[in-house]
Amino acid sequence: MKIKLKKHNGFTLIEVLISLTIFVIFVTSISSSYLYIAKSQREANAVKDVYSEIRYITNLITDEARAKTVDYACYVTRTFTGEETEIDTKTASNTCRSLTVTPSENYLALVDASGIHRTVFKYQDNELSLYKEHYTGEVWMPDDGYGALGAETEFRKIELINVKINGLKFEISPLADPFDSKNVACGPVQFQPSASFYLNVQSSRDDMSRFTLNIQKSITSRLYNVKTST
Repeated sequence: MKIKLKKHNGFTLIEVLISLTIFVIFVTSISSSYLYIAKSQREANAVKDVYSEIRYITNLITDEARAKTVDYACYVTRTFTGEETEIDTKTASNTCRSLTVTPSENYLALVDASGIHRTVFKYQDNELSLYKEHYTGEVWMPDDGYGALGAETEFRKIELINVKINGLKFEISPLADPFDSKNVACGPVQFQPSASFYLNVQSSRDDMSRFTLNIQKSITSRLYNVKTST
């Protein structure tokens, strides 16, 4: 009686080594792709967060400047005559009637068509702050969330997480109230009030520390024939 032995086919050592090598290469390739995609996603999210805050700053100023108009009561401007053909400069040597802003501070004062609601942006010591108040018919009072005049909390700092402001400059145009009867004959003043700002921001994130951006924008008020000078 003959007994037939079954032949068991197996892998040789070389075949096992080749298979392991291919598997390692495959896993390494997948891992590298995943790490690259994850890094790209983190960078994209970081850029998104930075631009989101930049848009927040610019939209905040733009929306207020467009809905309101330059409050010339918060600026001292030269008195012009019809014989003058040029405006030299704004001489901002006074404060608003109620705000504790000084000539050395860089600010933008805006007021609505009714002359009741005022918004002031102030940039000082690399910080942008905001103040809002309303006129009761007798005195100006801070809106809810803003401190009493002269208090440390009068202006509310605009908190930023992903960016820091290295420079911000506000400018108004024209340099005198175009709707003031004294300036009707002055050609250089006969323009719709507008506000401009020049902004330099830098990312405050460690992974985007070299990111900087310069922004320049001018916003023309949508309010017409509103006299704001005193």
